[in-house]
Amino acid sequence: MSGLVARPVPVGPALESEGRPLAAPRAATAGESLPLRLACFAALALFGALHWARFVTDAPVGRTFGVVAVATAGGALVALTGRLPVHRALVVALALLAGLLTLLVGLAMAGLPVRLFAPGHWPELWEGLDRGLAGIQNVDWPYDGAEEWIRLTILLGTPFLLAIAATLGFFPARRSAAVFRGAALIVLLLLYGTAVTEHDPGRPLLRGLALLVLVAAWLWLPRLRGKEAGVAAAAVVGVGICALPLAAGLDNGKAWWDYGAWNIFGPGKSIRFNWTHEYGPLDWPREGTTLLNVKSEEPHYWKAETLDSFDGFRWVRTNATANIEAGAEIPGRDVPAGRKWSYGEFNPKWDVSVRFTVRSLSTNFVLGAGITYKVDGVRAFRPSSDGTTVIAEPLEKGDVYTAHSYAPDPSADQMRDAPAGYDGGYLTYTEIRLPNPGESAISGTGLQGDAARSAAIENRRRILVPLRDTPSDPDTQRLAARALEQSPYARMYAETQRITANADTSYDVVKGIENYLQDNLIYQERVPSHDYPLEAFLFQDKAGYCQQFSGAMALMLRMSGVPARVAAGFSPGSYNKDTEEYRVRDLDAHSWVEVYFTGIGWVPFDPTPTAAPAESQSTGIGSTSAARLDAGEVKGGPSGSALSERGTDTGGGGGSGGGLPGWVVPLIVVGLLAFVAAGLLFAGRVRRRRGLGTSELADAQLAELRAALEKLGWDVPAATTLLALERRLGRAAGPASARYAAGLRANRYDPRTPSAPGGEERRAVRRELSAGGGLRARLLGLLAIPPGGPRPV
Repeated sequence: MSGLVARPVPVGPALESEGRPLAAPRAATAGESLPLRLACFAALALFGALHWARFVTDAPVGRTFGVVAVATAGGALVALTGRLPVHRALVVALALLAGLLTLLVGLAMAGLPVRLFAPGHWPELWEGLDRGLAGIQNVDWPYDGAEEWIRLTILLGTPFLLAIAATLGFFPARRSAAVFRGAALIVLLLLYGTAVTEHDPGRPLLRGLALLVLVAAWLWLPRLRGKEAGVAAAAVVGVGICALPLAAGLDNGKAWWDYGAWNIFGPGKSIRFNWTHEYGPLDWPREGTTLLNVKSEEPHYWKAETLDSFDGFRWVRTNATANIEAGAEIPGRDVPAGRKWSYGEFNPKWDVSVRFTVRSLSTNFVLGAGITYKVDGVRAFRPSSDGTTVIAEPLEKGDVYTAHSYAPDPSADQMRDAPAGYDGGYLTYTEIRLPNPGESAISGTGLQGDAARSAAIENRRRILVPLRDTPSDPDTQRLAARALEQSPYARMYAETQRITANADTSYDVVKGIENYLQDNLIYQERVPSHDYPLEAFLFQDKAGYCQQFSGAMALMLRMSGVPARVAAGFSPGSYNKDTEEYRVRDLDAHSWVEVYFTGIGWVPFDPTPTAAPAESQSTGIGSTSAARLDAGEVKGGPSGSALSERGTDTGGGGGSGGGLPGWVVPLIVVGLLAFVAAGLLFAGRVRRRRGLGTSELADAQLAELRAALEKLGWDVPAATTLLALERRLGRAAGPASARYAAGLRANRYDPRTPSAPGGEERRAVRRELSAGGGLRARLLGLLAIPPGGPRPV
């Protein structure tokens, strides 16, 4: 053995021992394999994330994998903070910081624009998230709408939950590691459970078996070794497979616990609605209570009441159609079987039967789709020609009935080609009452209750705007125009004339007004009261909820001579694939517009922006009508979004709607993985150094120093003793190198085993030995004497 590593008899006084630093207390997970824990976490996280991605159509699968990779790397980073030889408070702070970094990178990976992280863009971020959160209150899964913020907000749930799970699952806890791991499991199960509860993917038994295996792996696999792991895995899989036939036998199609009818926010409540427009701050219930379950082949708007009159301030219902035969406004039914439908005839495709199951709604109105003409399962009902059906005893929880309705669903071409002009009987649907001088919606007779309202309406001036494209007396048109121009609604009338000036058909008038409202006004539920609410909505607040949007559109249509009225009830709700029913909640309470087309009937339109809570409501700008529910005829998307239009990216690339360019995504993942690998290497070196005995550590440090000198170009003869090396380094390299060699010599020869040189001494000798050699020498020095300690020999 060379003199450099031989053990000669000590010469000279021995250095006094300074004592060895105490090792950090071992965490509860110290005996586990970190790479194996990360693999189990990644598998369970990916299982939940892929199910969550099913919430949207054309989900970016590549980005989903990227988010899971970021969360896994973040978990590793959090775990490594517990192996740093620093104060406990700093370890906790660094772990939380690593969790925050995981969240931010995960959000960017999911598609959130990085620029929104800057404080100057926070208002834009909060506004977008608010729009998205409001929109997802009641979407129809999977979401395929055009509102990008709704889509993005849904996808951001994955990095948000995974960042929390990664921080909890790998948090450097000393005594509560099991508690943190259990909390992480709860978050991961929340990710999966929410996805399958809201949007059932089918095959629950196989998915349950996979979940069992993954949960067992997360809880126990990292603690097992060799044959124990194999036996445990076989046992878990065996138990799961044996449970499959038993579970299949118990699954008789009837739920033991019907989560589809859960009413978490309002158990036992009985909710009523007043559908008359008020236009003050919205006081409808907004707790997410399930009101109805609806069995229907297609989604429709579930109408409770038709508001057929504008009383000068608001839309109300009169008794004008109460005594007219039900179905009088439905085209004739004498169509020979097999003949193609034509205008003015009954279309069997638009004749629907819908079953309603009442949950927490109390109402004297029988809900239906379009114009309800017959009801099975309800006694003493009184239908009317406009589809409003009233009963003496209110519907209560548990009531079940079937409504037979006529719900026209025409195409844009069919509405454009509808016969011009209207039957004179529809002139009542262009009637407008004008307020008397001094009247206001918030004082005087303008605030009359329902009982006194009818008398007040009769005392106001009645304007009948001539029907569009229908022969009429020119003097009648001039008188109506003059009355509107001299009324509180003069500005609204002028704006209506401007919007519809170039409209060729009634359908173009409808779409022009609808697009104007969606383009220029925003959804907001907390709005002030005004003397003339709809005028203030358009030109003062420029914000409101569904009552303002529908009320303004119907009034502007009447000003244009197009028969229109307001309908109130509920938007379709969210579809439950398990029960094949639509779940309608209080958040779906809604108001929209019905427009009459000659030869077709009453068609629904919805001007309210899709960011409203009743998001399943409509189609947005460019849609044909609310009846079609975006059936492939959308021409554009909502304007004003903070994000660009969504592309078709389903991989890891950026796309037009992504938050990061495509080349940045893999670069971030590779960088994070490299950082984690470096951290694991450093932690391993520290752990190995702490585990070495005195003799082993001395041998390792001596071997490392000799190899380092050779790599850096130093000529060290094999017979050089440690004392000679110490003197030579002192002359040629510097005092730090000499002290390092002296420390090795004392550690090796002193029977009282003083401490070996530590991290600070290693850094000092590395700097001196590589000084003057440029960047290459410094890199070689870092490789030759790396942080954390030497390799065992």
